[in-house]
Amino acid sequence: MTRRPFPLAVPEELSAYILDFQWDLDLLHALDLPVVSMPVEALRHHLELPFWAYAGKPFQVTPRQVAADPVTYREQYERTLAADFNLPLDALARPDHRITILDGIHRLLRAELEDRSVVEVRLLPWRDLDQIAVPTS
Repeated sequence: MTRRPFPLAVPEELSAYILDFQWDLDLLHALDLPVVSMPVEALRHHLELPFWAYAGKPFQVTPRQVAADPVTYREQYERTLAADFNLPLDALARPDHRITILDGIHRLLRAELEDRSVVEVRLLPWRDLDQIAVPTS
């Protein structure tokens, strides 16, 4: 399958996390994936990375910055507080055994804020990436 390249410039610190192609969240959510309990500690490093937009610009703020200054980053903080733990996080199991969160950073931050020790995670195997890829036209 030919994949559409990711359309934005990705900061260096995110290059090991952001997939280099466009993928579809609905396709990801439609997959029947195994759910595992994972320690928040194993995923916590995601909170140090600038995944979130601010002032209309992508990749500007880290979840930790949002937690430290909820007034400035009100929109992201409110999304964090509204995050639904009835939905597991969605993550990618990479060949090097790293786990990369694809959907659920707000839930992870909320888990951290509430001192939860584990979160539920749906794991997408690396070999199944084409199932979420947006094909080229």
